[in-house]
Amino acid sequence: MPQITLRNQTNEVVRLAIFKTPVVNPNLASIAWRIAEPPPGGQQVIDIPSDFTVFGKYSNDFNDPSNLTVETAHVPFTETTAAFTIDSVISQDPSLHGAVIHQHFDGLVLNEVRITNNYGIGVLTAIAKGGDPLYAPQVIWPGGLFLEDVRGSLYVSVVAPFTGQGQRLVEEEISQTQTEVLEGGTITVSGSMWKGYALTAG
Repeated sequence: MPQITLRNQTNEVVRLAIFKTPVVNPNLASIAWRIAEPPPGGQQVIDIPSDFTVFGKYSNDFNDPSNLTVETAHVPFTETTAAFTIDSVISQDPSLHGAVIHQHFDGLVLNEVRITNNYGIGVLTAIAKGGDPLYAPQVIWPGGLFLEDVRGSLYVSVVAPFTGQGQRLVEEEISQTQTEVLEGGTITVSGSMWKGYALTAG
């Protein structure tokens, strides 16, 4: 499994967010896919799973669609071109209903992951890596479509101590130190909270 190494050359505990920036949906906020805290003078190694998954959360009550009590199975994929639909589960009992995600291999658009909601209510949908969303999950309304280009690089940035995994990242904060990291690469943190931090890739 590919890895990245985060080295802390400061005398402080530094909190680092690892994230992707949306390409097709640039107005979406970035979220922390992983949070790391390499110890002062030490390092932390982060595994980067090679595959992706798609999953959704939805309500089992059509009269209360925002009550997200049910999660679909996580559907894995490895290619950067993929298409999925969220469909209704066919049941003999009309009082039972649910959503299932199907992968399709026709109608593909190069370098796009496309998710179409054919279910009767909105589904909060995520594209994930290692089980955790890479981008802020989005509600896809009935008949709606969400698409993204997942080829984008991973980035590392220093974030505030209270920032947690899955949280929205503040653009003004991450832009100060945002640094691209390649699989197998290393990011080194230097500086201090008093004089500011710098990240170096190498």
